[in-house]
Amino acid sequence: MDPIGNIIDLAFERRKRGPRFNGEMMQILEVSRDLICLCRGGAITAINGAGARMLGAKTTEQLIGRRLAEFLIPEYGQVLDLFLSGMASEDRGVPTRIVGLDQAVRDIELQVFRAREIATDATVVTGRDMSKEGKLAGSAHKTDTRFHLLVDNSMNLVCHVVGGSIRYVNKAGIALLGATEAEQVIGLRLEEILHPDYADLIGDIAKEGAAVPLRLLHRDGSAFDALVRLTELPAGGMGTELMVEARDITGHNRAVAALRRSSETLEMRVAARTRELAEQHARAEEMTLVAEAALRFSESLIDTIPSPVWFKDALGRVQTSNRAFRALFGDGEPKLLLPLEDTVTDAELMSGACDQASFEAPILPPSGGRLDTMVLKSAYLDDEGRPVGVIGVLTDISDRKAMERELRRLATTDSLTGAFNRRHFLAAAGTELERANRYGNPLTLLMLDVDYFKSINDAHGHGTGDDALRRLVEGLRHALRDIDVIGRLGGEEFAVLLPETGMAGALITAERLRAQVADLRLDLPDGGQLAFTVSIGIAAPRAEDGSVEAVLARADKALYRAKDEGRNRVCAEVVDPD
Repeated sequence: MDPIGNIIDLAFERRKRGPRFNGEMMQILEVSRDLICLCRGGAITAINGAGARMLGAKTTEQLIGRRLAEFLIPEYGQVLDLFLSGMASEDRGVPTRIVGLDQAVRDIELQVFRAREIATDATVVTGRDMSKEGKLAGSAHKTDTRFHLLVDNSMNLVCHVVGGSIRYVNKAGIALLGATEAEQVIGLRLEEILHPDYADLIGDIAKEGAAVPLRLLHRDGSAFDALVRLTELPAGGMGTELMVEARDITGHNRAVAALRRSSETLEMRVAARTRELAEQHARAEEMTLVAEAALRFSESLIDTIPSPVWFKDALGRVQTSNRAFRALFGDGEPKLLLPLEDTVTDAELMSGACDQASFEAPILPPSGGRLDTMVLKSAYLDDEGRPVGVIGVLTDISDRKAMERELRRLATTDSLTGAFNRRHFLAAAGTELERANRYGNPLTLLMLDVDYFKSINDAHGHGTGDDALRRLVEGLRHALRDIDVIGRLGGEEFAVLLPETGMAGALITAERLRAQVADLRLDLPDGGQLAFTVSIGIAAPRAEDGSVEAVLARADKALYRAKDEGRNRVCAEVVDPD
């Protein structure tokens, strides 16, 4: 018989109507490393060598006639009976556990095929040894268990955060957050364990990947200092995953503060000792050496402080400074760079009017740029309590000031056009109205409205409408003075305040604005261009006006008159003959 031809025939028959076997197939499958046996009524009638070894036999003869089910542990006996009776599918394996003749336990994936060509009760059983995979899985489980034990017994807080919620926290984290059990922490939002000042910085900290000092919250609401690292984990399908590590640095910060106080105290003692040495000539040389050594230690100590620190004597001369101070001011005289408040507060401290002073001021270092700073100063007193010098510390608050300026801009500006928003415009206009009434200066107010703005949105989309409003405000800025105020009152309605401008000048300005807007062209996505116009109403304050709203109301009436008369025109308020 030709084995190759037989295998090809078997493959063809398998594709046509399922697996088919005959007695000689066992000889071909003897080379397989998997268990392959032929059963009749559940009893083994033929088995290959690999199968004999899996079932713990030394020869195949030990297995002939034995039921395959007797090798399975009891839980799988009924399953195999169903397979052997042909009541199970032939195209999927079932994981089982067997006990061989050698009493060895093995995990085997069995698959049963009906061998109708041999006999109606004949089946062919194949099995693959899964013991190695099981051991690997067990080893992985042990490794995972050990990893969890290491994390759970870490000295620092470790949290697993999924989609912004805490899913796991170790023992150290429970204690650090002032909780008694994990359930008090699991489920909280990450923001709930952060001090509110830092809650908005989570995304930036995670991207940076470095450990940063933050303030965390105990469950009772009290805050503490911690060094925190947020590590973004690979996405697992449940949202953004973070690993949070934190270490309490409250004690460390206290130690640093104590060291700084110690440094300041040491410097004061050195200065006092230096004055004493000047009066004690007999021990001048010995005590000078001691003072120089102490001064070197003090200077090296305060040189580690990142903020500029200095000491001025009673004449205002800088006697001691740290590395940060020298790097900022170079060899120049600091009083030429610091504002007038520095000289004033020095005088107040030396006169005894106050013990401490502080102020915020921008400075322009010799290296270029600008720094927003906070200066903290205190009087240095001698042993008799008299001020003999000034100690100063400068802190860079540029980032905070930049954030404050941005917040002010966002609070007063329309985000779409860059014009002042309604609330800020009304406040600025109210201030200008009071000034005009007090000094009798002229003042006028323009109301502008884009003609047929709804048609622009309907025909070209709201994006094009937004572009038109932005171009309108850009055009107004180029055509107006720096002292003129532009505000967006709502939708396509704008207002312009013209200080020091009477009605005649306002008419000229309004007509110039109207013509300039009419000349604007907005490029469209389809290659075309869009032109649009505005109608403008003008009003000036009157003696009886108690608020800006009254002037706005008259300008609004003039605006609607301009629309009624055909749009793309300027109309001034109608003044009663009385």
